[in-house]
Amino acid sequence: MVDVLLWEWEWACCGEPFAVGDRVGFGVVEADEGVRELCAPAAAPEFVETHHEREPELQISGVVRAVSALTVAHRTTRVPRRGRASETARFSAPGAEWAIEVRPTPYVLTSERCPGTARLDPLPGVGRTIDEDGDESAAPGPDPADGEIRRHLDGYLVTIDED
Repeated sequence: MVDVLLWEWEWACCGEPFAVGDRVGFGVVEADEGVRELCAPAAAPEFVETHHEREPELQISGVVRAVSALTVAHRTTRVPRRGRASETARFSAPGAEWAIEVRPTPYVLTSERCPGTARLDPLPGVGRTIDEDGDESAAPGPDPADGEIRRHLDGYLVTIDED
């Protein structure tokens, strides 16, 4: 058995859905110290699936025996914008009969992971969080308060019974 971490952002757009019991194949790289720190104390994956940022070092294939959502607490900070926030901006496509107006917030949100807060929650499989048109399947909620801590889905831990 081998544990592989799939990053949520990488899987959201172009990963194929799968479930426990399915046969999968992943291009992977070895998990580095940063990955192990992120996953602690909940998990210690040996590999990270990759198909965007890096070339895979090897291929792993086999049957999925377990899947868990890897969530990590993140602290949000509201950083004031420098100078005055611009007025309402209007956006439209050329020739369109519609437009949207956006008023910027007086701050920019930053998010920092809180070390040692990783948690695993069992799942029946991994789907996609962005549909075929590139739209996220869940609407974002209101901006968090300054210093607020929320859990974020960082990835999926997949246990594979290798061929």
